[in-house]
Amino acid sequence: MPFPALRLQPYGNRHGGSGVRAWAITGDTLSVEFVDGVVYDYRRQDIGPRLFTAACAAARAGRGLSSCISRHLRERYAARHADRAAWATHRRPAPASTHRRR
Repeated sequence: MPFPALRLQPYGNRHGGSGVRAWAITGDTLSVEFVDGVVYDYRRQDIGPRLFTAACAAARAGRGLSSCISRHLRERYAARHADRAAWATHRRPAPASTHRRR
């Protein structure tokens, strides 16, 4: 069964001037791309359910995500990817094994 392509959605940036360019929520991970092209993954287990829920709500609303990250999350990311391509490679599921069991 093929997996759907994971894509970063453009951030709404309702108030303008945000450092966030795009975001994606995949299970318990919020991925955020900043204007410099770097993508960070924030996991629920690393930042706690309250902050994870707040950050996801801000991403969906298109406002407050950059502030939430700078005030509360800072260096609590689970992974840092140099750009979208590196993020996409990291997020891609491993290929199915072609070996047969006997």
